[in-house]
Amino acid sequence: MLTMLAFTACSSDNDERADAPRFYNVTLTASMGDAETRALSEGTGNVITATFAAGDKVKVLKSDGTEVGELTANTAGASTTLDGNISGTFTENEVLTLRYRSATANYDGQVGTLDGIAANQDYEEGTLTVTSTDPLTFNSNSVTLLAKQSITKFTFKNGTNPVSVKSFGIAAVGLVQSIATNGTETAGAVTGTLGTASSDVYVALRTSSSSQAYSFTVKDNDGNWYIATKNAKLTNRKNYTATVKLNKLPALTSGSAVGTIGVVGGLPAIVIVNNNTTKTAVALMNTGALCPEDYGTYYTFKNLPSGDWYVPSKAELETLAGFSSSWGAPYGVNGRTFTIGSNSLFLPAAGLDDGDNNPSDYYNVSIIGYYWSTDEITSNTTAYSLQFGEANNNVNIQTGYEADGLSVRPFHALN
Repeated sequence: MLTMLAFTACSSDNDERADAPRFYNVTLTASMGDAETRALSEGTGNVITATFAAGDKVKVLKSDGTEVGELTANTAGASTTLDGNISGTFTENEVLTLRYRSATANYDGQVGTLDGIAANQDYEEGTLTVTSTDPLTFNSNSVTLLAKQSITKFTFKNGTNPVSVKSFGIAAVGLVQSIATNGTETAGAVTGTLGTASSDVYVALRTSSSSQAYSFTVKDNDGNWYIATKNAKLTNRKNYTATVKLNKLPALTSGSAVGTIGVVGGLPAIVIVNNNTTKTAVALMNTGALCPEDYGTYYTFKNLPSGDWYVPSKAELETLAGFSSSWGAPYGVNGRTFTIGSNSLFLPAAGLDDGDNNPSDYYNVSIIGYYWSTDEITSNTTAYSLQFGEANNNVNIQTGYEADGLSVRPFHALN
């Protein structure tokens, strides 16, 4: 986005100390080129064009991430006037960042449309260099705000037939799941649920890598599940179209061989044998997740979910822990991959919630996996859970505090 700026700045401060914060009224005019911003539409040849929306906010930040002001778009359209106040102590040659970022700054939980991306995932930045502080002037009267992510129009098919997607999960090394206010990025899977099912799904992705494998988990409008992997090169600031050929998962039954991947009870799963006698299905993803690399929902022991998909017993988790496994991050999320027959089962190291349901202070995320069993040790205090870390000899059943929030990997009977 090429934004032409005309600044007028004045200062008012009775404190004349050199290090005293000063206050500046800033007015600028801006015009927009072809890029992602608040309003998005698709034109001829899949070109995504953009316009400002009235009320758009452009933050001004110092190099340490401190916000010093916010500018507001007064009108909608390809060009607009931005104005607002900035305050702080500035020095010559200091670089200020102008940032437009949608409110959530979260690439997870997308809705698969351009409107949804415009409202929730758009993120752009540009810079200006201070050339004088009295009055406040910059090195140029123009700045380019560059998109910090790509937008891809994925078309999902099973063979030649379009798949009407209702929900999806995408994982790859270097995918950004969320960005904190201070700019800190958290890596993780990107998931979404569409309000209206469609074979064409628009997804904003921010990545630190280039050419690599992407893993897809898709559920259609009829409840069928599909998986796929696709090698692709997605570069931030560029937009793409891509067709993904999905493999439909078969139904699982008691006759399915150990290690078979399919669907039972509405979820993708893999078949294992408990105590060398009973076949059981283990979900490919955590409860509340939309793909194997998604952490899902954290539960305290007293709030464990119930139903046909059940929380496993201590003995069932011991069976799972007995399979050969290895630590790694096949699609960018740390965890353990358990080898079962000719296939594998991945459990992410989701860490734990200490009970306050505040993701900013979850513990041991990407370091340790904790998974509840239904077996209690001390009433209302402790219960057994599967725990694992990077060391191959550290996959076992341990004690967990019932007040902590742990992940659940559900099991389902095959009958």
